[in-house]
Amino acid sequence: MTRLRERLTRSDLIALIVAAAFFMEGLDATIIAPAIPEMAKAFGADAAALSSGISAYLIAVAVFIPVSGWAADRFGVRNVFCVAITVFTLASVMCGFATSLSEFVLWRVVQGVGGAMMSPVGRMEVLSKTPKERFMRAMALVSWPGLSSFIVGPPLGGFITTYVSWQWIFFINVPLGMIAFALVLRFFTNEKRPRRPFDWRGFVLFGGALGALIYGLEILGHHTAQWPIGGAMIIAGATLGMLAVRHALHHPHPIISLGPLRVRTFSTGTLTGGGLFRIVIGSSSFLLPTMFQLAYGFDAFNAGLMMFALATGDLLMKFRASYFVRRFRLRPVLIVNGLLVATGTLALAGITAGTPFWGLFALMFFVGMVRSQQFTCLTAMSFADIPNDRMANATALSNMLMQASFALGVAFSAIVLVVVQHVRGGGPFIGLDFKVVLCVLALMAFASIYFFLRLDPSAGANVSGHASRNAKPAT
Repeated sequence: MTRLRERLTRSDLIALIVAAAFFMEGLDATIIAPAIPEMAKAFGADAAALSSGISAYLIAVAVFIPVSGWAADRFGVRNVFCVAITVFTLASVMCGFATSLSEFVLWRVVQGVGGAMMSPVGRMEVLSKTPKERFMRAMALVSWPGLSSFIVGPPLGGFITTYVSWQWIFFINVPLGMIAFALVLRFFTNEKRPRRPFDWRGFVLFGGALGALIYGLEILGHHTAQWPIGGAMIIAGATLGMLAVRHALHHPHPIISLGPLRVRTFSTGTLTGGGLFRIVIGSSSFLLPTMFQLAYGFDAFNAGLMMFALATGDLLMKFRASYFVRRFRLRPVLIVNGLLVATGTLALAGITAGTPFWGLFALMFFVGMVRSQQFTCLTAMSFADIPNDRMANATALSNMLMQASFALGVAFSAIVLVVVQHVRGGGPFIGLDFKVVLCVLALMAFASIYFFLRLDPSAGANVSGHASRNAKPAT
């Protein structure tokens, strides 16, 4: 034990504590997927309506991420991180005690507020306390536990739902939260930074736009959809969005700066091609485990095993993702791999009740690999041409757009699923309903390739290892 303490510096311990919080957050995001059908039965709702519980969390994270940096500067990193862990853990418990869908969605929003404070504030503490020569080690310590939660979560959620009760997928956060809270109090400092004005108007406009837009889409994704209300919310969200953009362009210190979107590689990686791709990715957390159970008769545990295959392919591909970029450059990899993502999505639409279990397991593993490659390439390209002095603004905007895309993916797939069910004449969901949704998502994946084709051949050369002395950033 003494030798271990000697090898671990204080910055390593902080990184491990942040990693533990990331593990708890990642576990919560993935463990819920196999439980969706059982939770729908408990709430007396259809499975498509449970998509609101997933997207509500994602939108809360997207809205409150920009607040986290200001809060840490104002109240101190340790205080904000402890409050975030407490809010996240208590809201998780209340999700387990929820007796209706509306109550569950409410506590998922509160949980998202806690999650929004944990991730960026934790990274901020790691970056500020780690010497540059140990930066890569710290990032590895932070990343791998969080990534491993995406492998552990689905089968664990399926096991708990099948053999215990779905409520316990939320209760297991209690011991994790208590341990993380105690460690933060012990090892974190509470340094405060110079106060800066908070852009309340920008926060309300951006938050209102995202909330209204996604809520409107969620309403349309229920089998008892109220189209006038949903349409009105979407229009309100679009109007607030235009006001938010106008405000951000004229405010001297906006809560979300839109300046990074002027850089071609950033806008392609986060908004256009990258946005379409992340909508496809975001849909899977709701669509796939629901499909395996309602259309093909899997129990929650076996559905969780399929999501385990997806996450395992994702994680293992990260060992080799940079190799392909260095070997072939970013643009060709994005184009070819984008075709593989779209093809893999179409292949999932082609499965039947007679598809062998291990054949489907292998297909999910493959889809996880190609999705991971694309995600890694998009992230690297997004920041390749961003100057260091604009990196903080770009990171905040990227995080918000990423979470919003994931939430849109969940809401969009639920809408298409319900529309197909209605056109078919109603009744329980069947395999055809999910096949149509997957075909639509595959078309969106194909469409994203158009934006990658428009990139300069040297796009992202700064991160792919092909940069020349005369290379200029893509703007």
